[in-house]
Amino acid sequence: MSAHPSTVLLVEDEPLIRLFISDLLEDAGFRVVEAANATEAMVLLEAGLPVNVLLTDVDMPLGCNGFELAHRVHRTWPETEILIMSGRQWPSEGDLPPGAAFLAKPCPNEAIVSHVASAAERTRRFGHVAKNPRPAVDDAGKILPFPKTA
Repeated sequence: MSAHPSTVLLVEDEPLIRLFISDLLEDAGFRVVEAANATEAMVLLEAGLPVNVLLTDVDMPLGCNGFELAHRVHRTWPETEILIMSGRQWPSEGDLPPGAAFLAKPCPNEAIVSHVASAAERTRRFGHVAKNPRPAVDDAGKILPFPKTA
C-alpha cells in the first residue's frame, strides 16, 4: 500500500458481513467507509467522499440494488473502480457497468483483498479518485442534513 491508502466504499446491508469485510480490508491497508444501503452510499458520494473502489452487495433493502448503484456510480464517477458481490443473484447481460467485476459469495478472503487491491492500483496508476464537484452544502455554506434511511 502507498503512504495514502486507497478508499473503499463498502456497501453491504448485513452488519456482520460488512464488519468482517471492513476489518479484512482495513487490515490489508485500505481506508474503508461503510454504507448499509445504496441510499447511504449515494449520500456519501454526493457529499464529496473521494473513493477509489466501490465494493457493493447486490441484494439490499431501501432504494436501489447493487447493480443499479453500480450503474449510477459509473455514470456519475466513471473513474471509480466497481466490484459487485452476491451469493444469490448472478449478473445477467447488462447488469454490470463497463469495467465492473463480479465476485461470487462466498469469496475467499485473499480473493476479496486481491480484487480490491487490483482495482485500487488501477485508480492510483491513472491518478483517478472519484470526487463530487459539488459539496453537500447549501448556498449559505451550511452542511445539509443527512437523510434518514430507516
